[in-house]
Amino acid sequence: MRARRARTFRLCFVTAALLCQGSCARNPVTGGRQLALISEGQEIAIGRESHPEIVAEFGIVEDQALQSYFSGIGLEIARVSHRPELPWTFTVLDSPVVNAFALPGGFIYLTRGILAHMNNEAEMAAVLGHEIGHITARHSVTQISQQQLLGFGLGLGSIFSPTFRRLSSLAETGLAIMMLKYSRDHERQADQLGIQYMAQAGYDPSQMSRFFQLFVGMSAGEGDAIPDWLSSHPAPPDRLETTAAAAEKIRRENPGRQYKINADPLMAHIDGMVFGENPREGFVQKNRFLHPDLRFQLDFPQGWAVRNTRSSVTFAAPGEKAVMQLTLVSPTEAQTPEAAGAAVARREGIRLMDGSSLRINGNAAYMGRYRAQTDSGTIEILAAFISYGNNIYRLAGMTPTAAYSSYAQPFESSMRSFRELSDARILSVQPDRIRIYRAQKGQTLRSIAQAQAPTRTTLEELALLNRLDPDQALSANAPVKLIRPGR
Repeated sequence: MRARRARTFRLCFVTAALLCQGSCARNPVTGGRQLALISEGQEIAIGRESHPEIVAEFGIVEDQALQSYFSGIGLEIARVSHRPELPWTFTVLDSPVVNAFALPGGFIYLTRGILAHMNNEAEMAAVLGHEIGHITARHSVTQISQQQLLGFGLGLGSIFSPTFRRLSSLAETGLAIMMLKYSRDHERQADQLGIQYMAQAGYDPSQMSRFFQLFVGMSAGEGDAIPDWLSSHPAPPDRLETTAAAAEKIRRENPGRQYKINADPLMAHIDGMVFGENPREGFVQKNRFLHPDLRFQLDFPQGWAVRNTRSSVTFAAPGEKAVMQLTLVSPTEAQTPEAAGAAVARREGIRLMDGSSLRINGNAAYMGRYRAQTDSGTIEILAAFISYGNNIYRLAGMTPTAAYSSYAQPFESSMRSFRELSDARILSVQPDRIRIYRAQKGQTLRSIAQAQAPTRTTLEELALLNRLDPDQALSANAPVKLIRPGR
């Protein structure tokens, strides 16, 4: 067995070497050779085909002026990059998570969560420059190529993780790529490129290290539908010192040059922006999920975790031994609950065990039990298709067949709890919003927070949001971000 294993590893090494010889491209940034099993055309296609998936999952901030403003700054920086010819696309996502990320081919995303923590245009330029650097250096292409190379060496497709299993095609890869973590070497290079690009576009390069101070002491979030900056961008330990030194070097080499910071334009665009979770798109009260915009509510088992995105709501049992997911049935898929249930049974690998039509709190519905064969074994699915308003809702509970008896009752109980939301107080709930206050000379964040009550955050949270010492004396007309209840 040991000799056979050695031959296998030698074969893998030879295969990898041959593939590398035929699939190394010249890096647009360094000019050196780079492993790339994906051509530039495929790289652009991945980004272009993934973009609708990202937008559908998280939504975009419905503010055309903000989107145009953000895109304008992004294009300004992309034009001075190593790959100005890419079809650059810049989008602000409607997510409270603090993050920014890039997809191959020039597609860059920034969440309103990270935007809320920015104090000027130069900080935005720093984040954009960093993400543009990931694309110009083809970092995600390198990661994907390494995974594909590993697949060729050990049996294509057999050892791909779920993250990479879909990368053999160009469709539906956006969420998988978004979850990739860059290496620290990639992060260092993206920082250096970002500083170079923002300075060439006329922005103060020292603002990169100042913005990165936001993340000092923050812990990476785990398990979110969209990762935060720290979980998707592992930070080199010396990031602050290195970026500050690089900025100082640029300033020394360009004596007398004036760089832009531009706080007021950014503040004008984020004034009134939603802050934190938007309850209009669904929120949790105890073990009840309520959706004011779609006017429905349902109960879920006590202790289950909830992940809410634009395209789905997922309820996970402790240890994720069972999950339920609520989605909308596409009108092209089915027009009635019965047709929606039949459509599932026609899918490859899924068998309808039993099902029947019923009414759930006055709404026409179909409930079916299905059995599906997956790579990891047989799973049991209880699904309810509920006609409500102008939509058909699919609520599916899934667990391994062996555990189904433990979860069948909680699944069905949740499905039967789906009903109209009629509480006027909940139907009228509004999100919190950022409001820009202009300080009087000598005021402090502490005195402003006290005078401008009610504000929806603690003094410590306001200090982090504005990156101000609570007792720091402010200059006249200095902008201060406050969080106001929605109206």
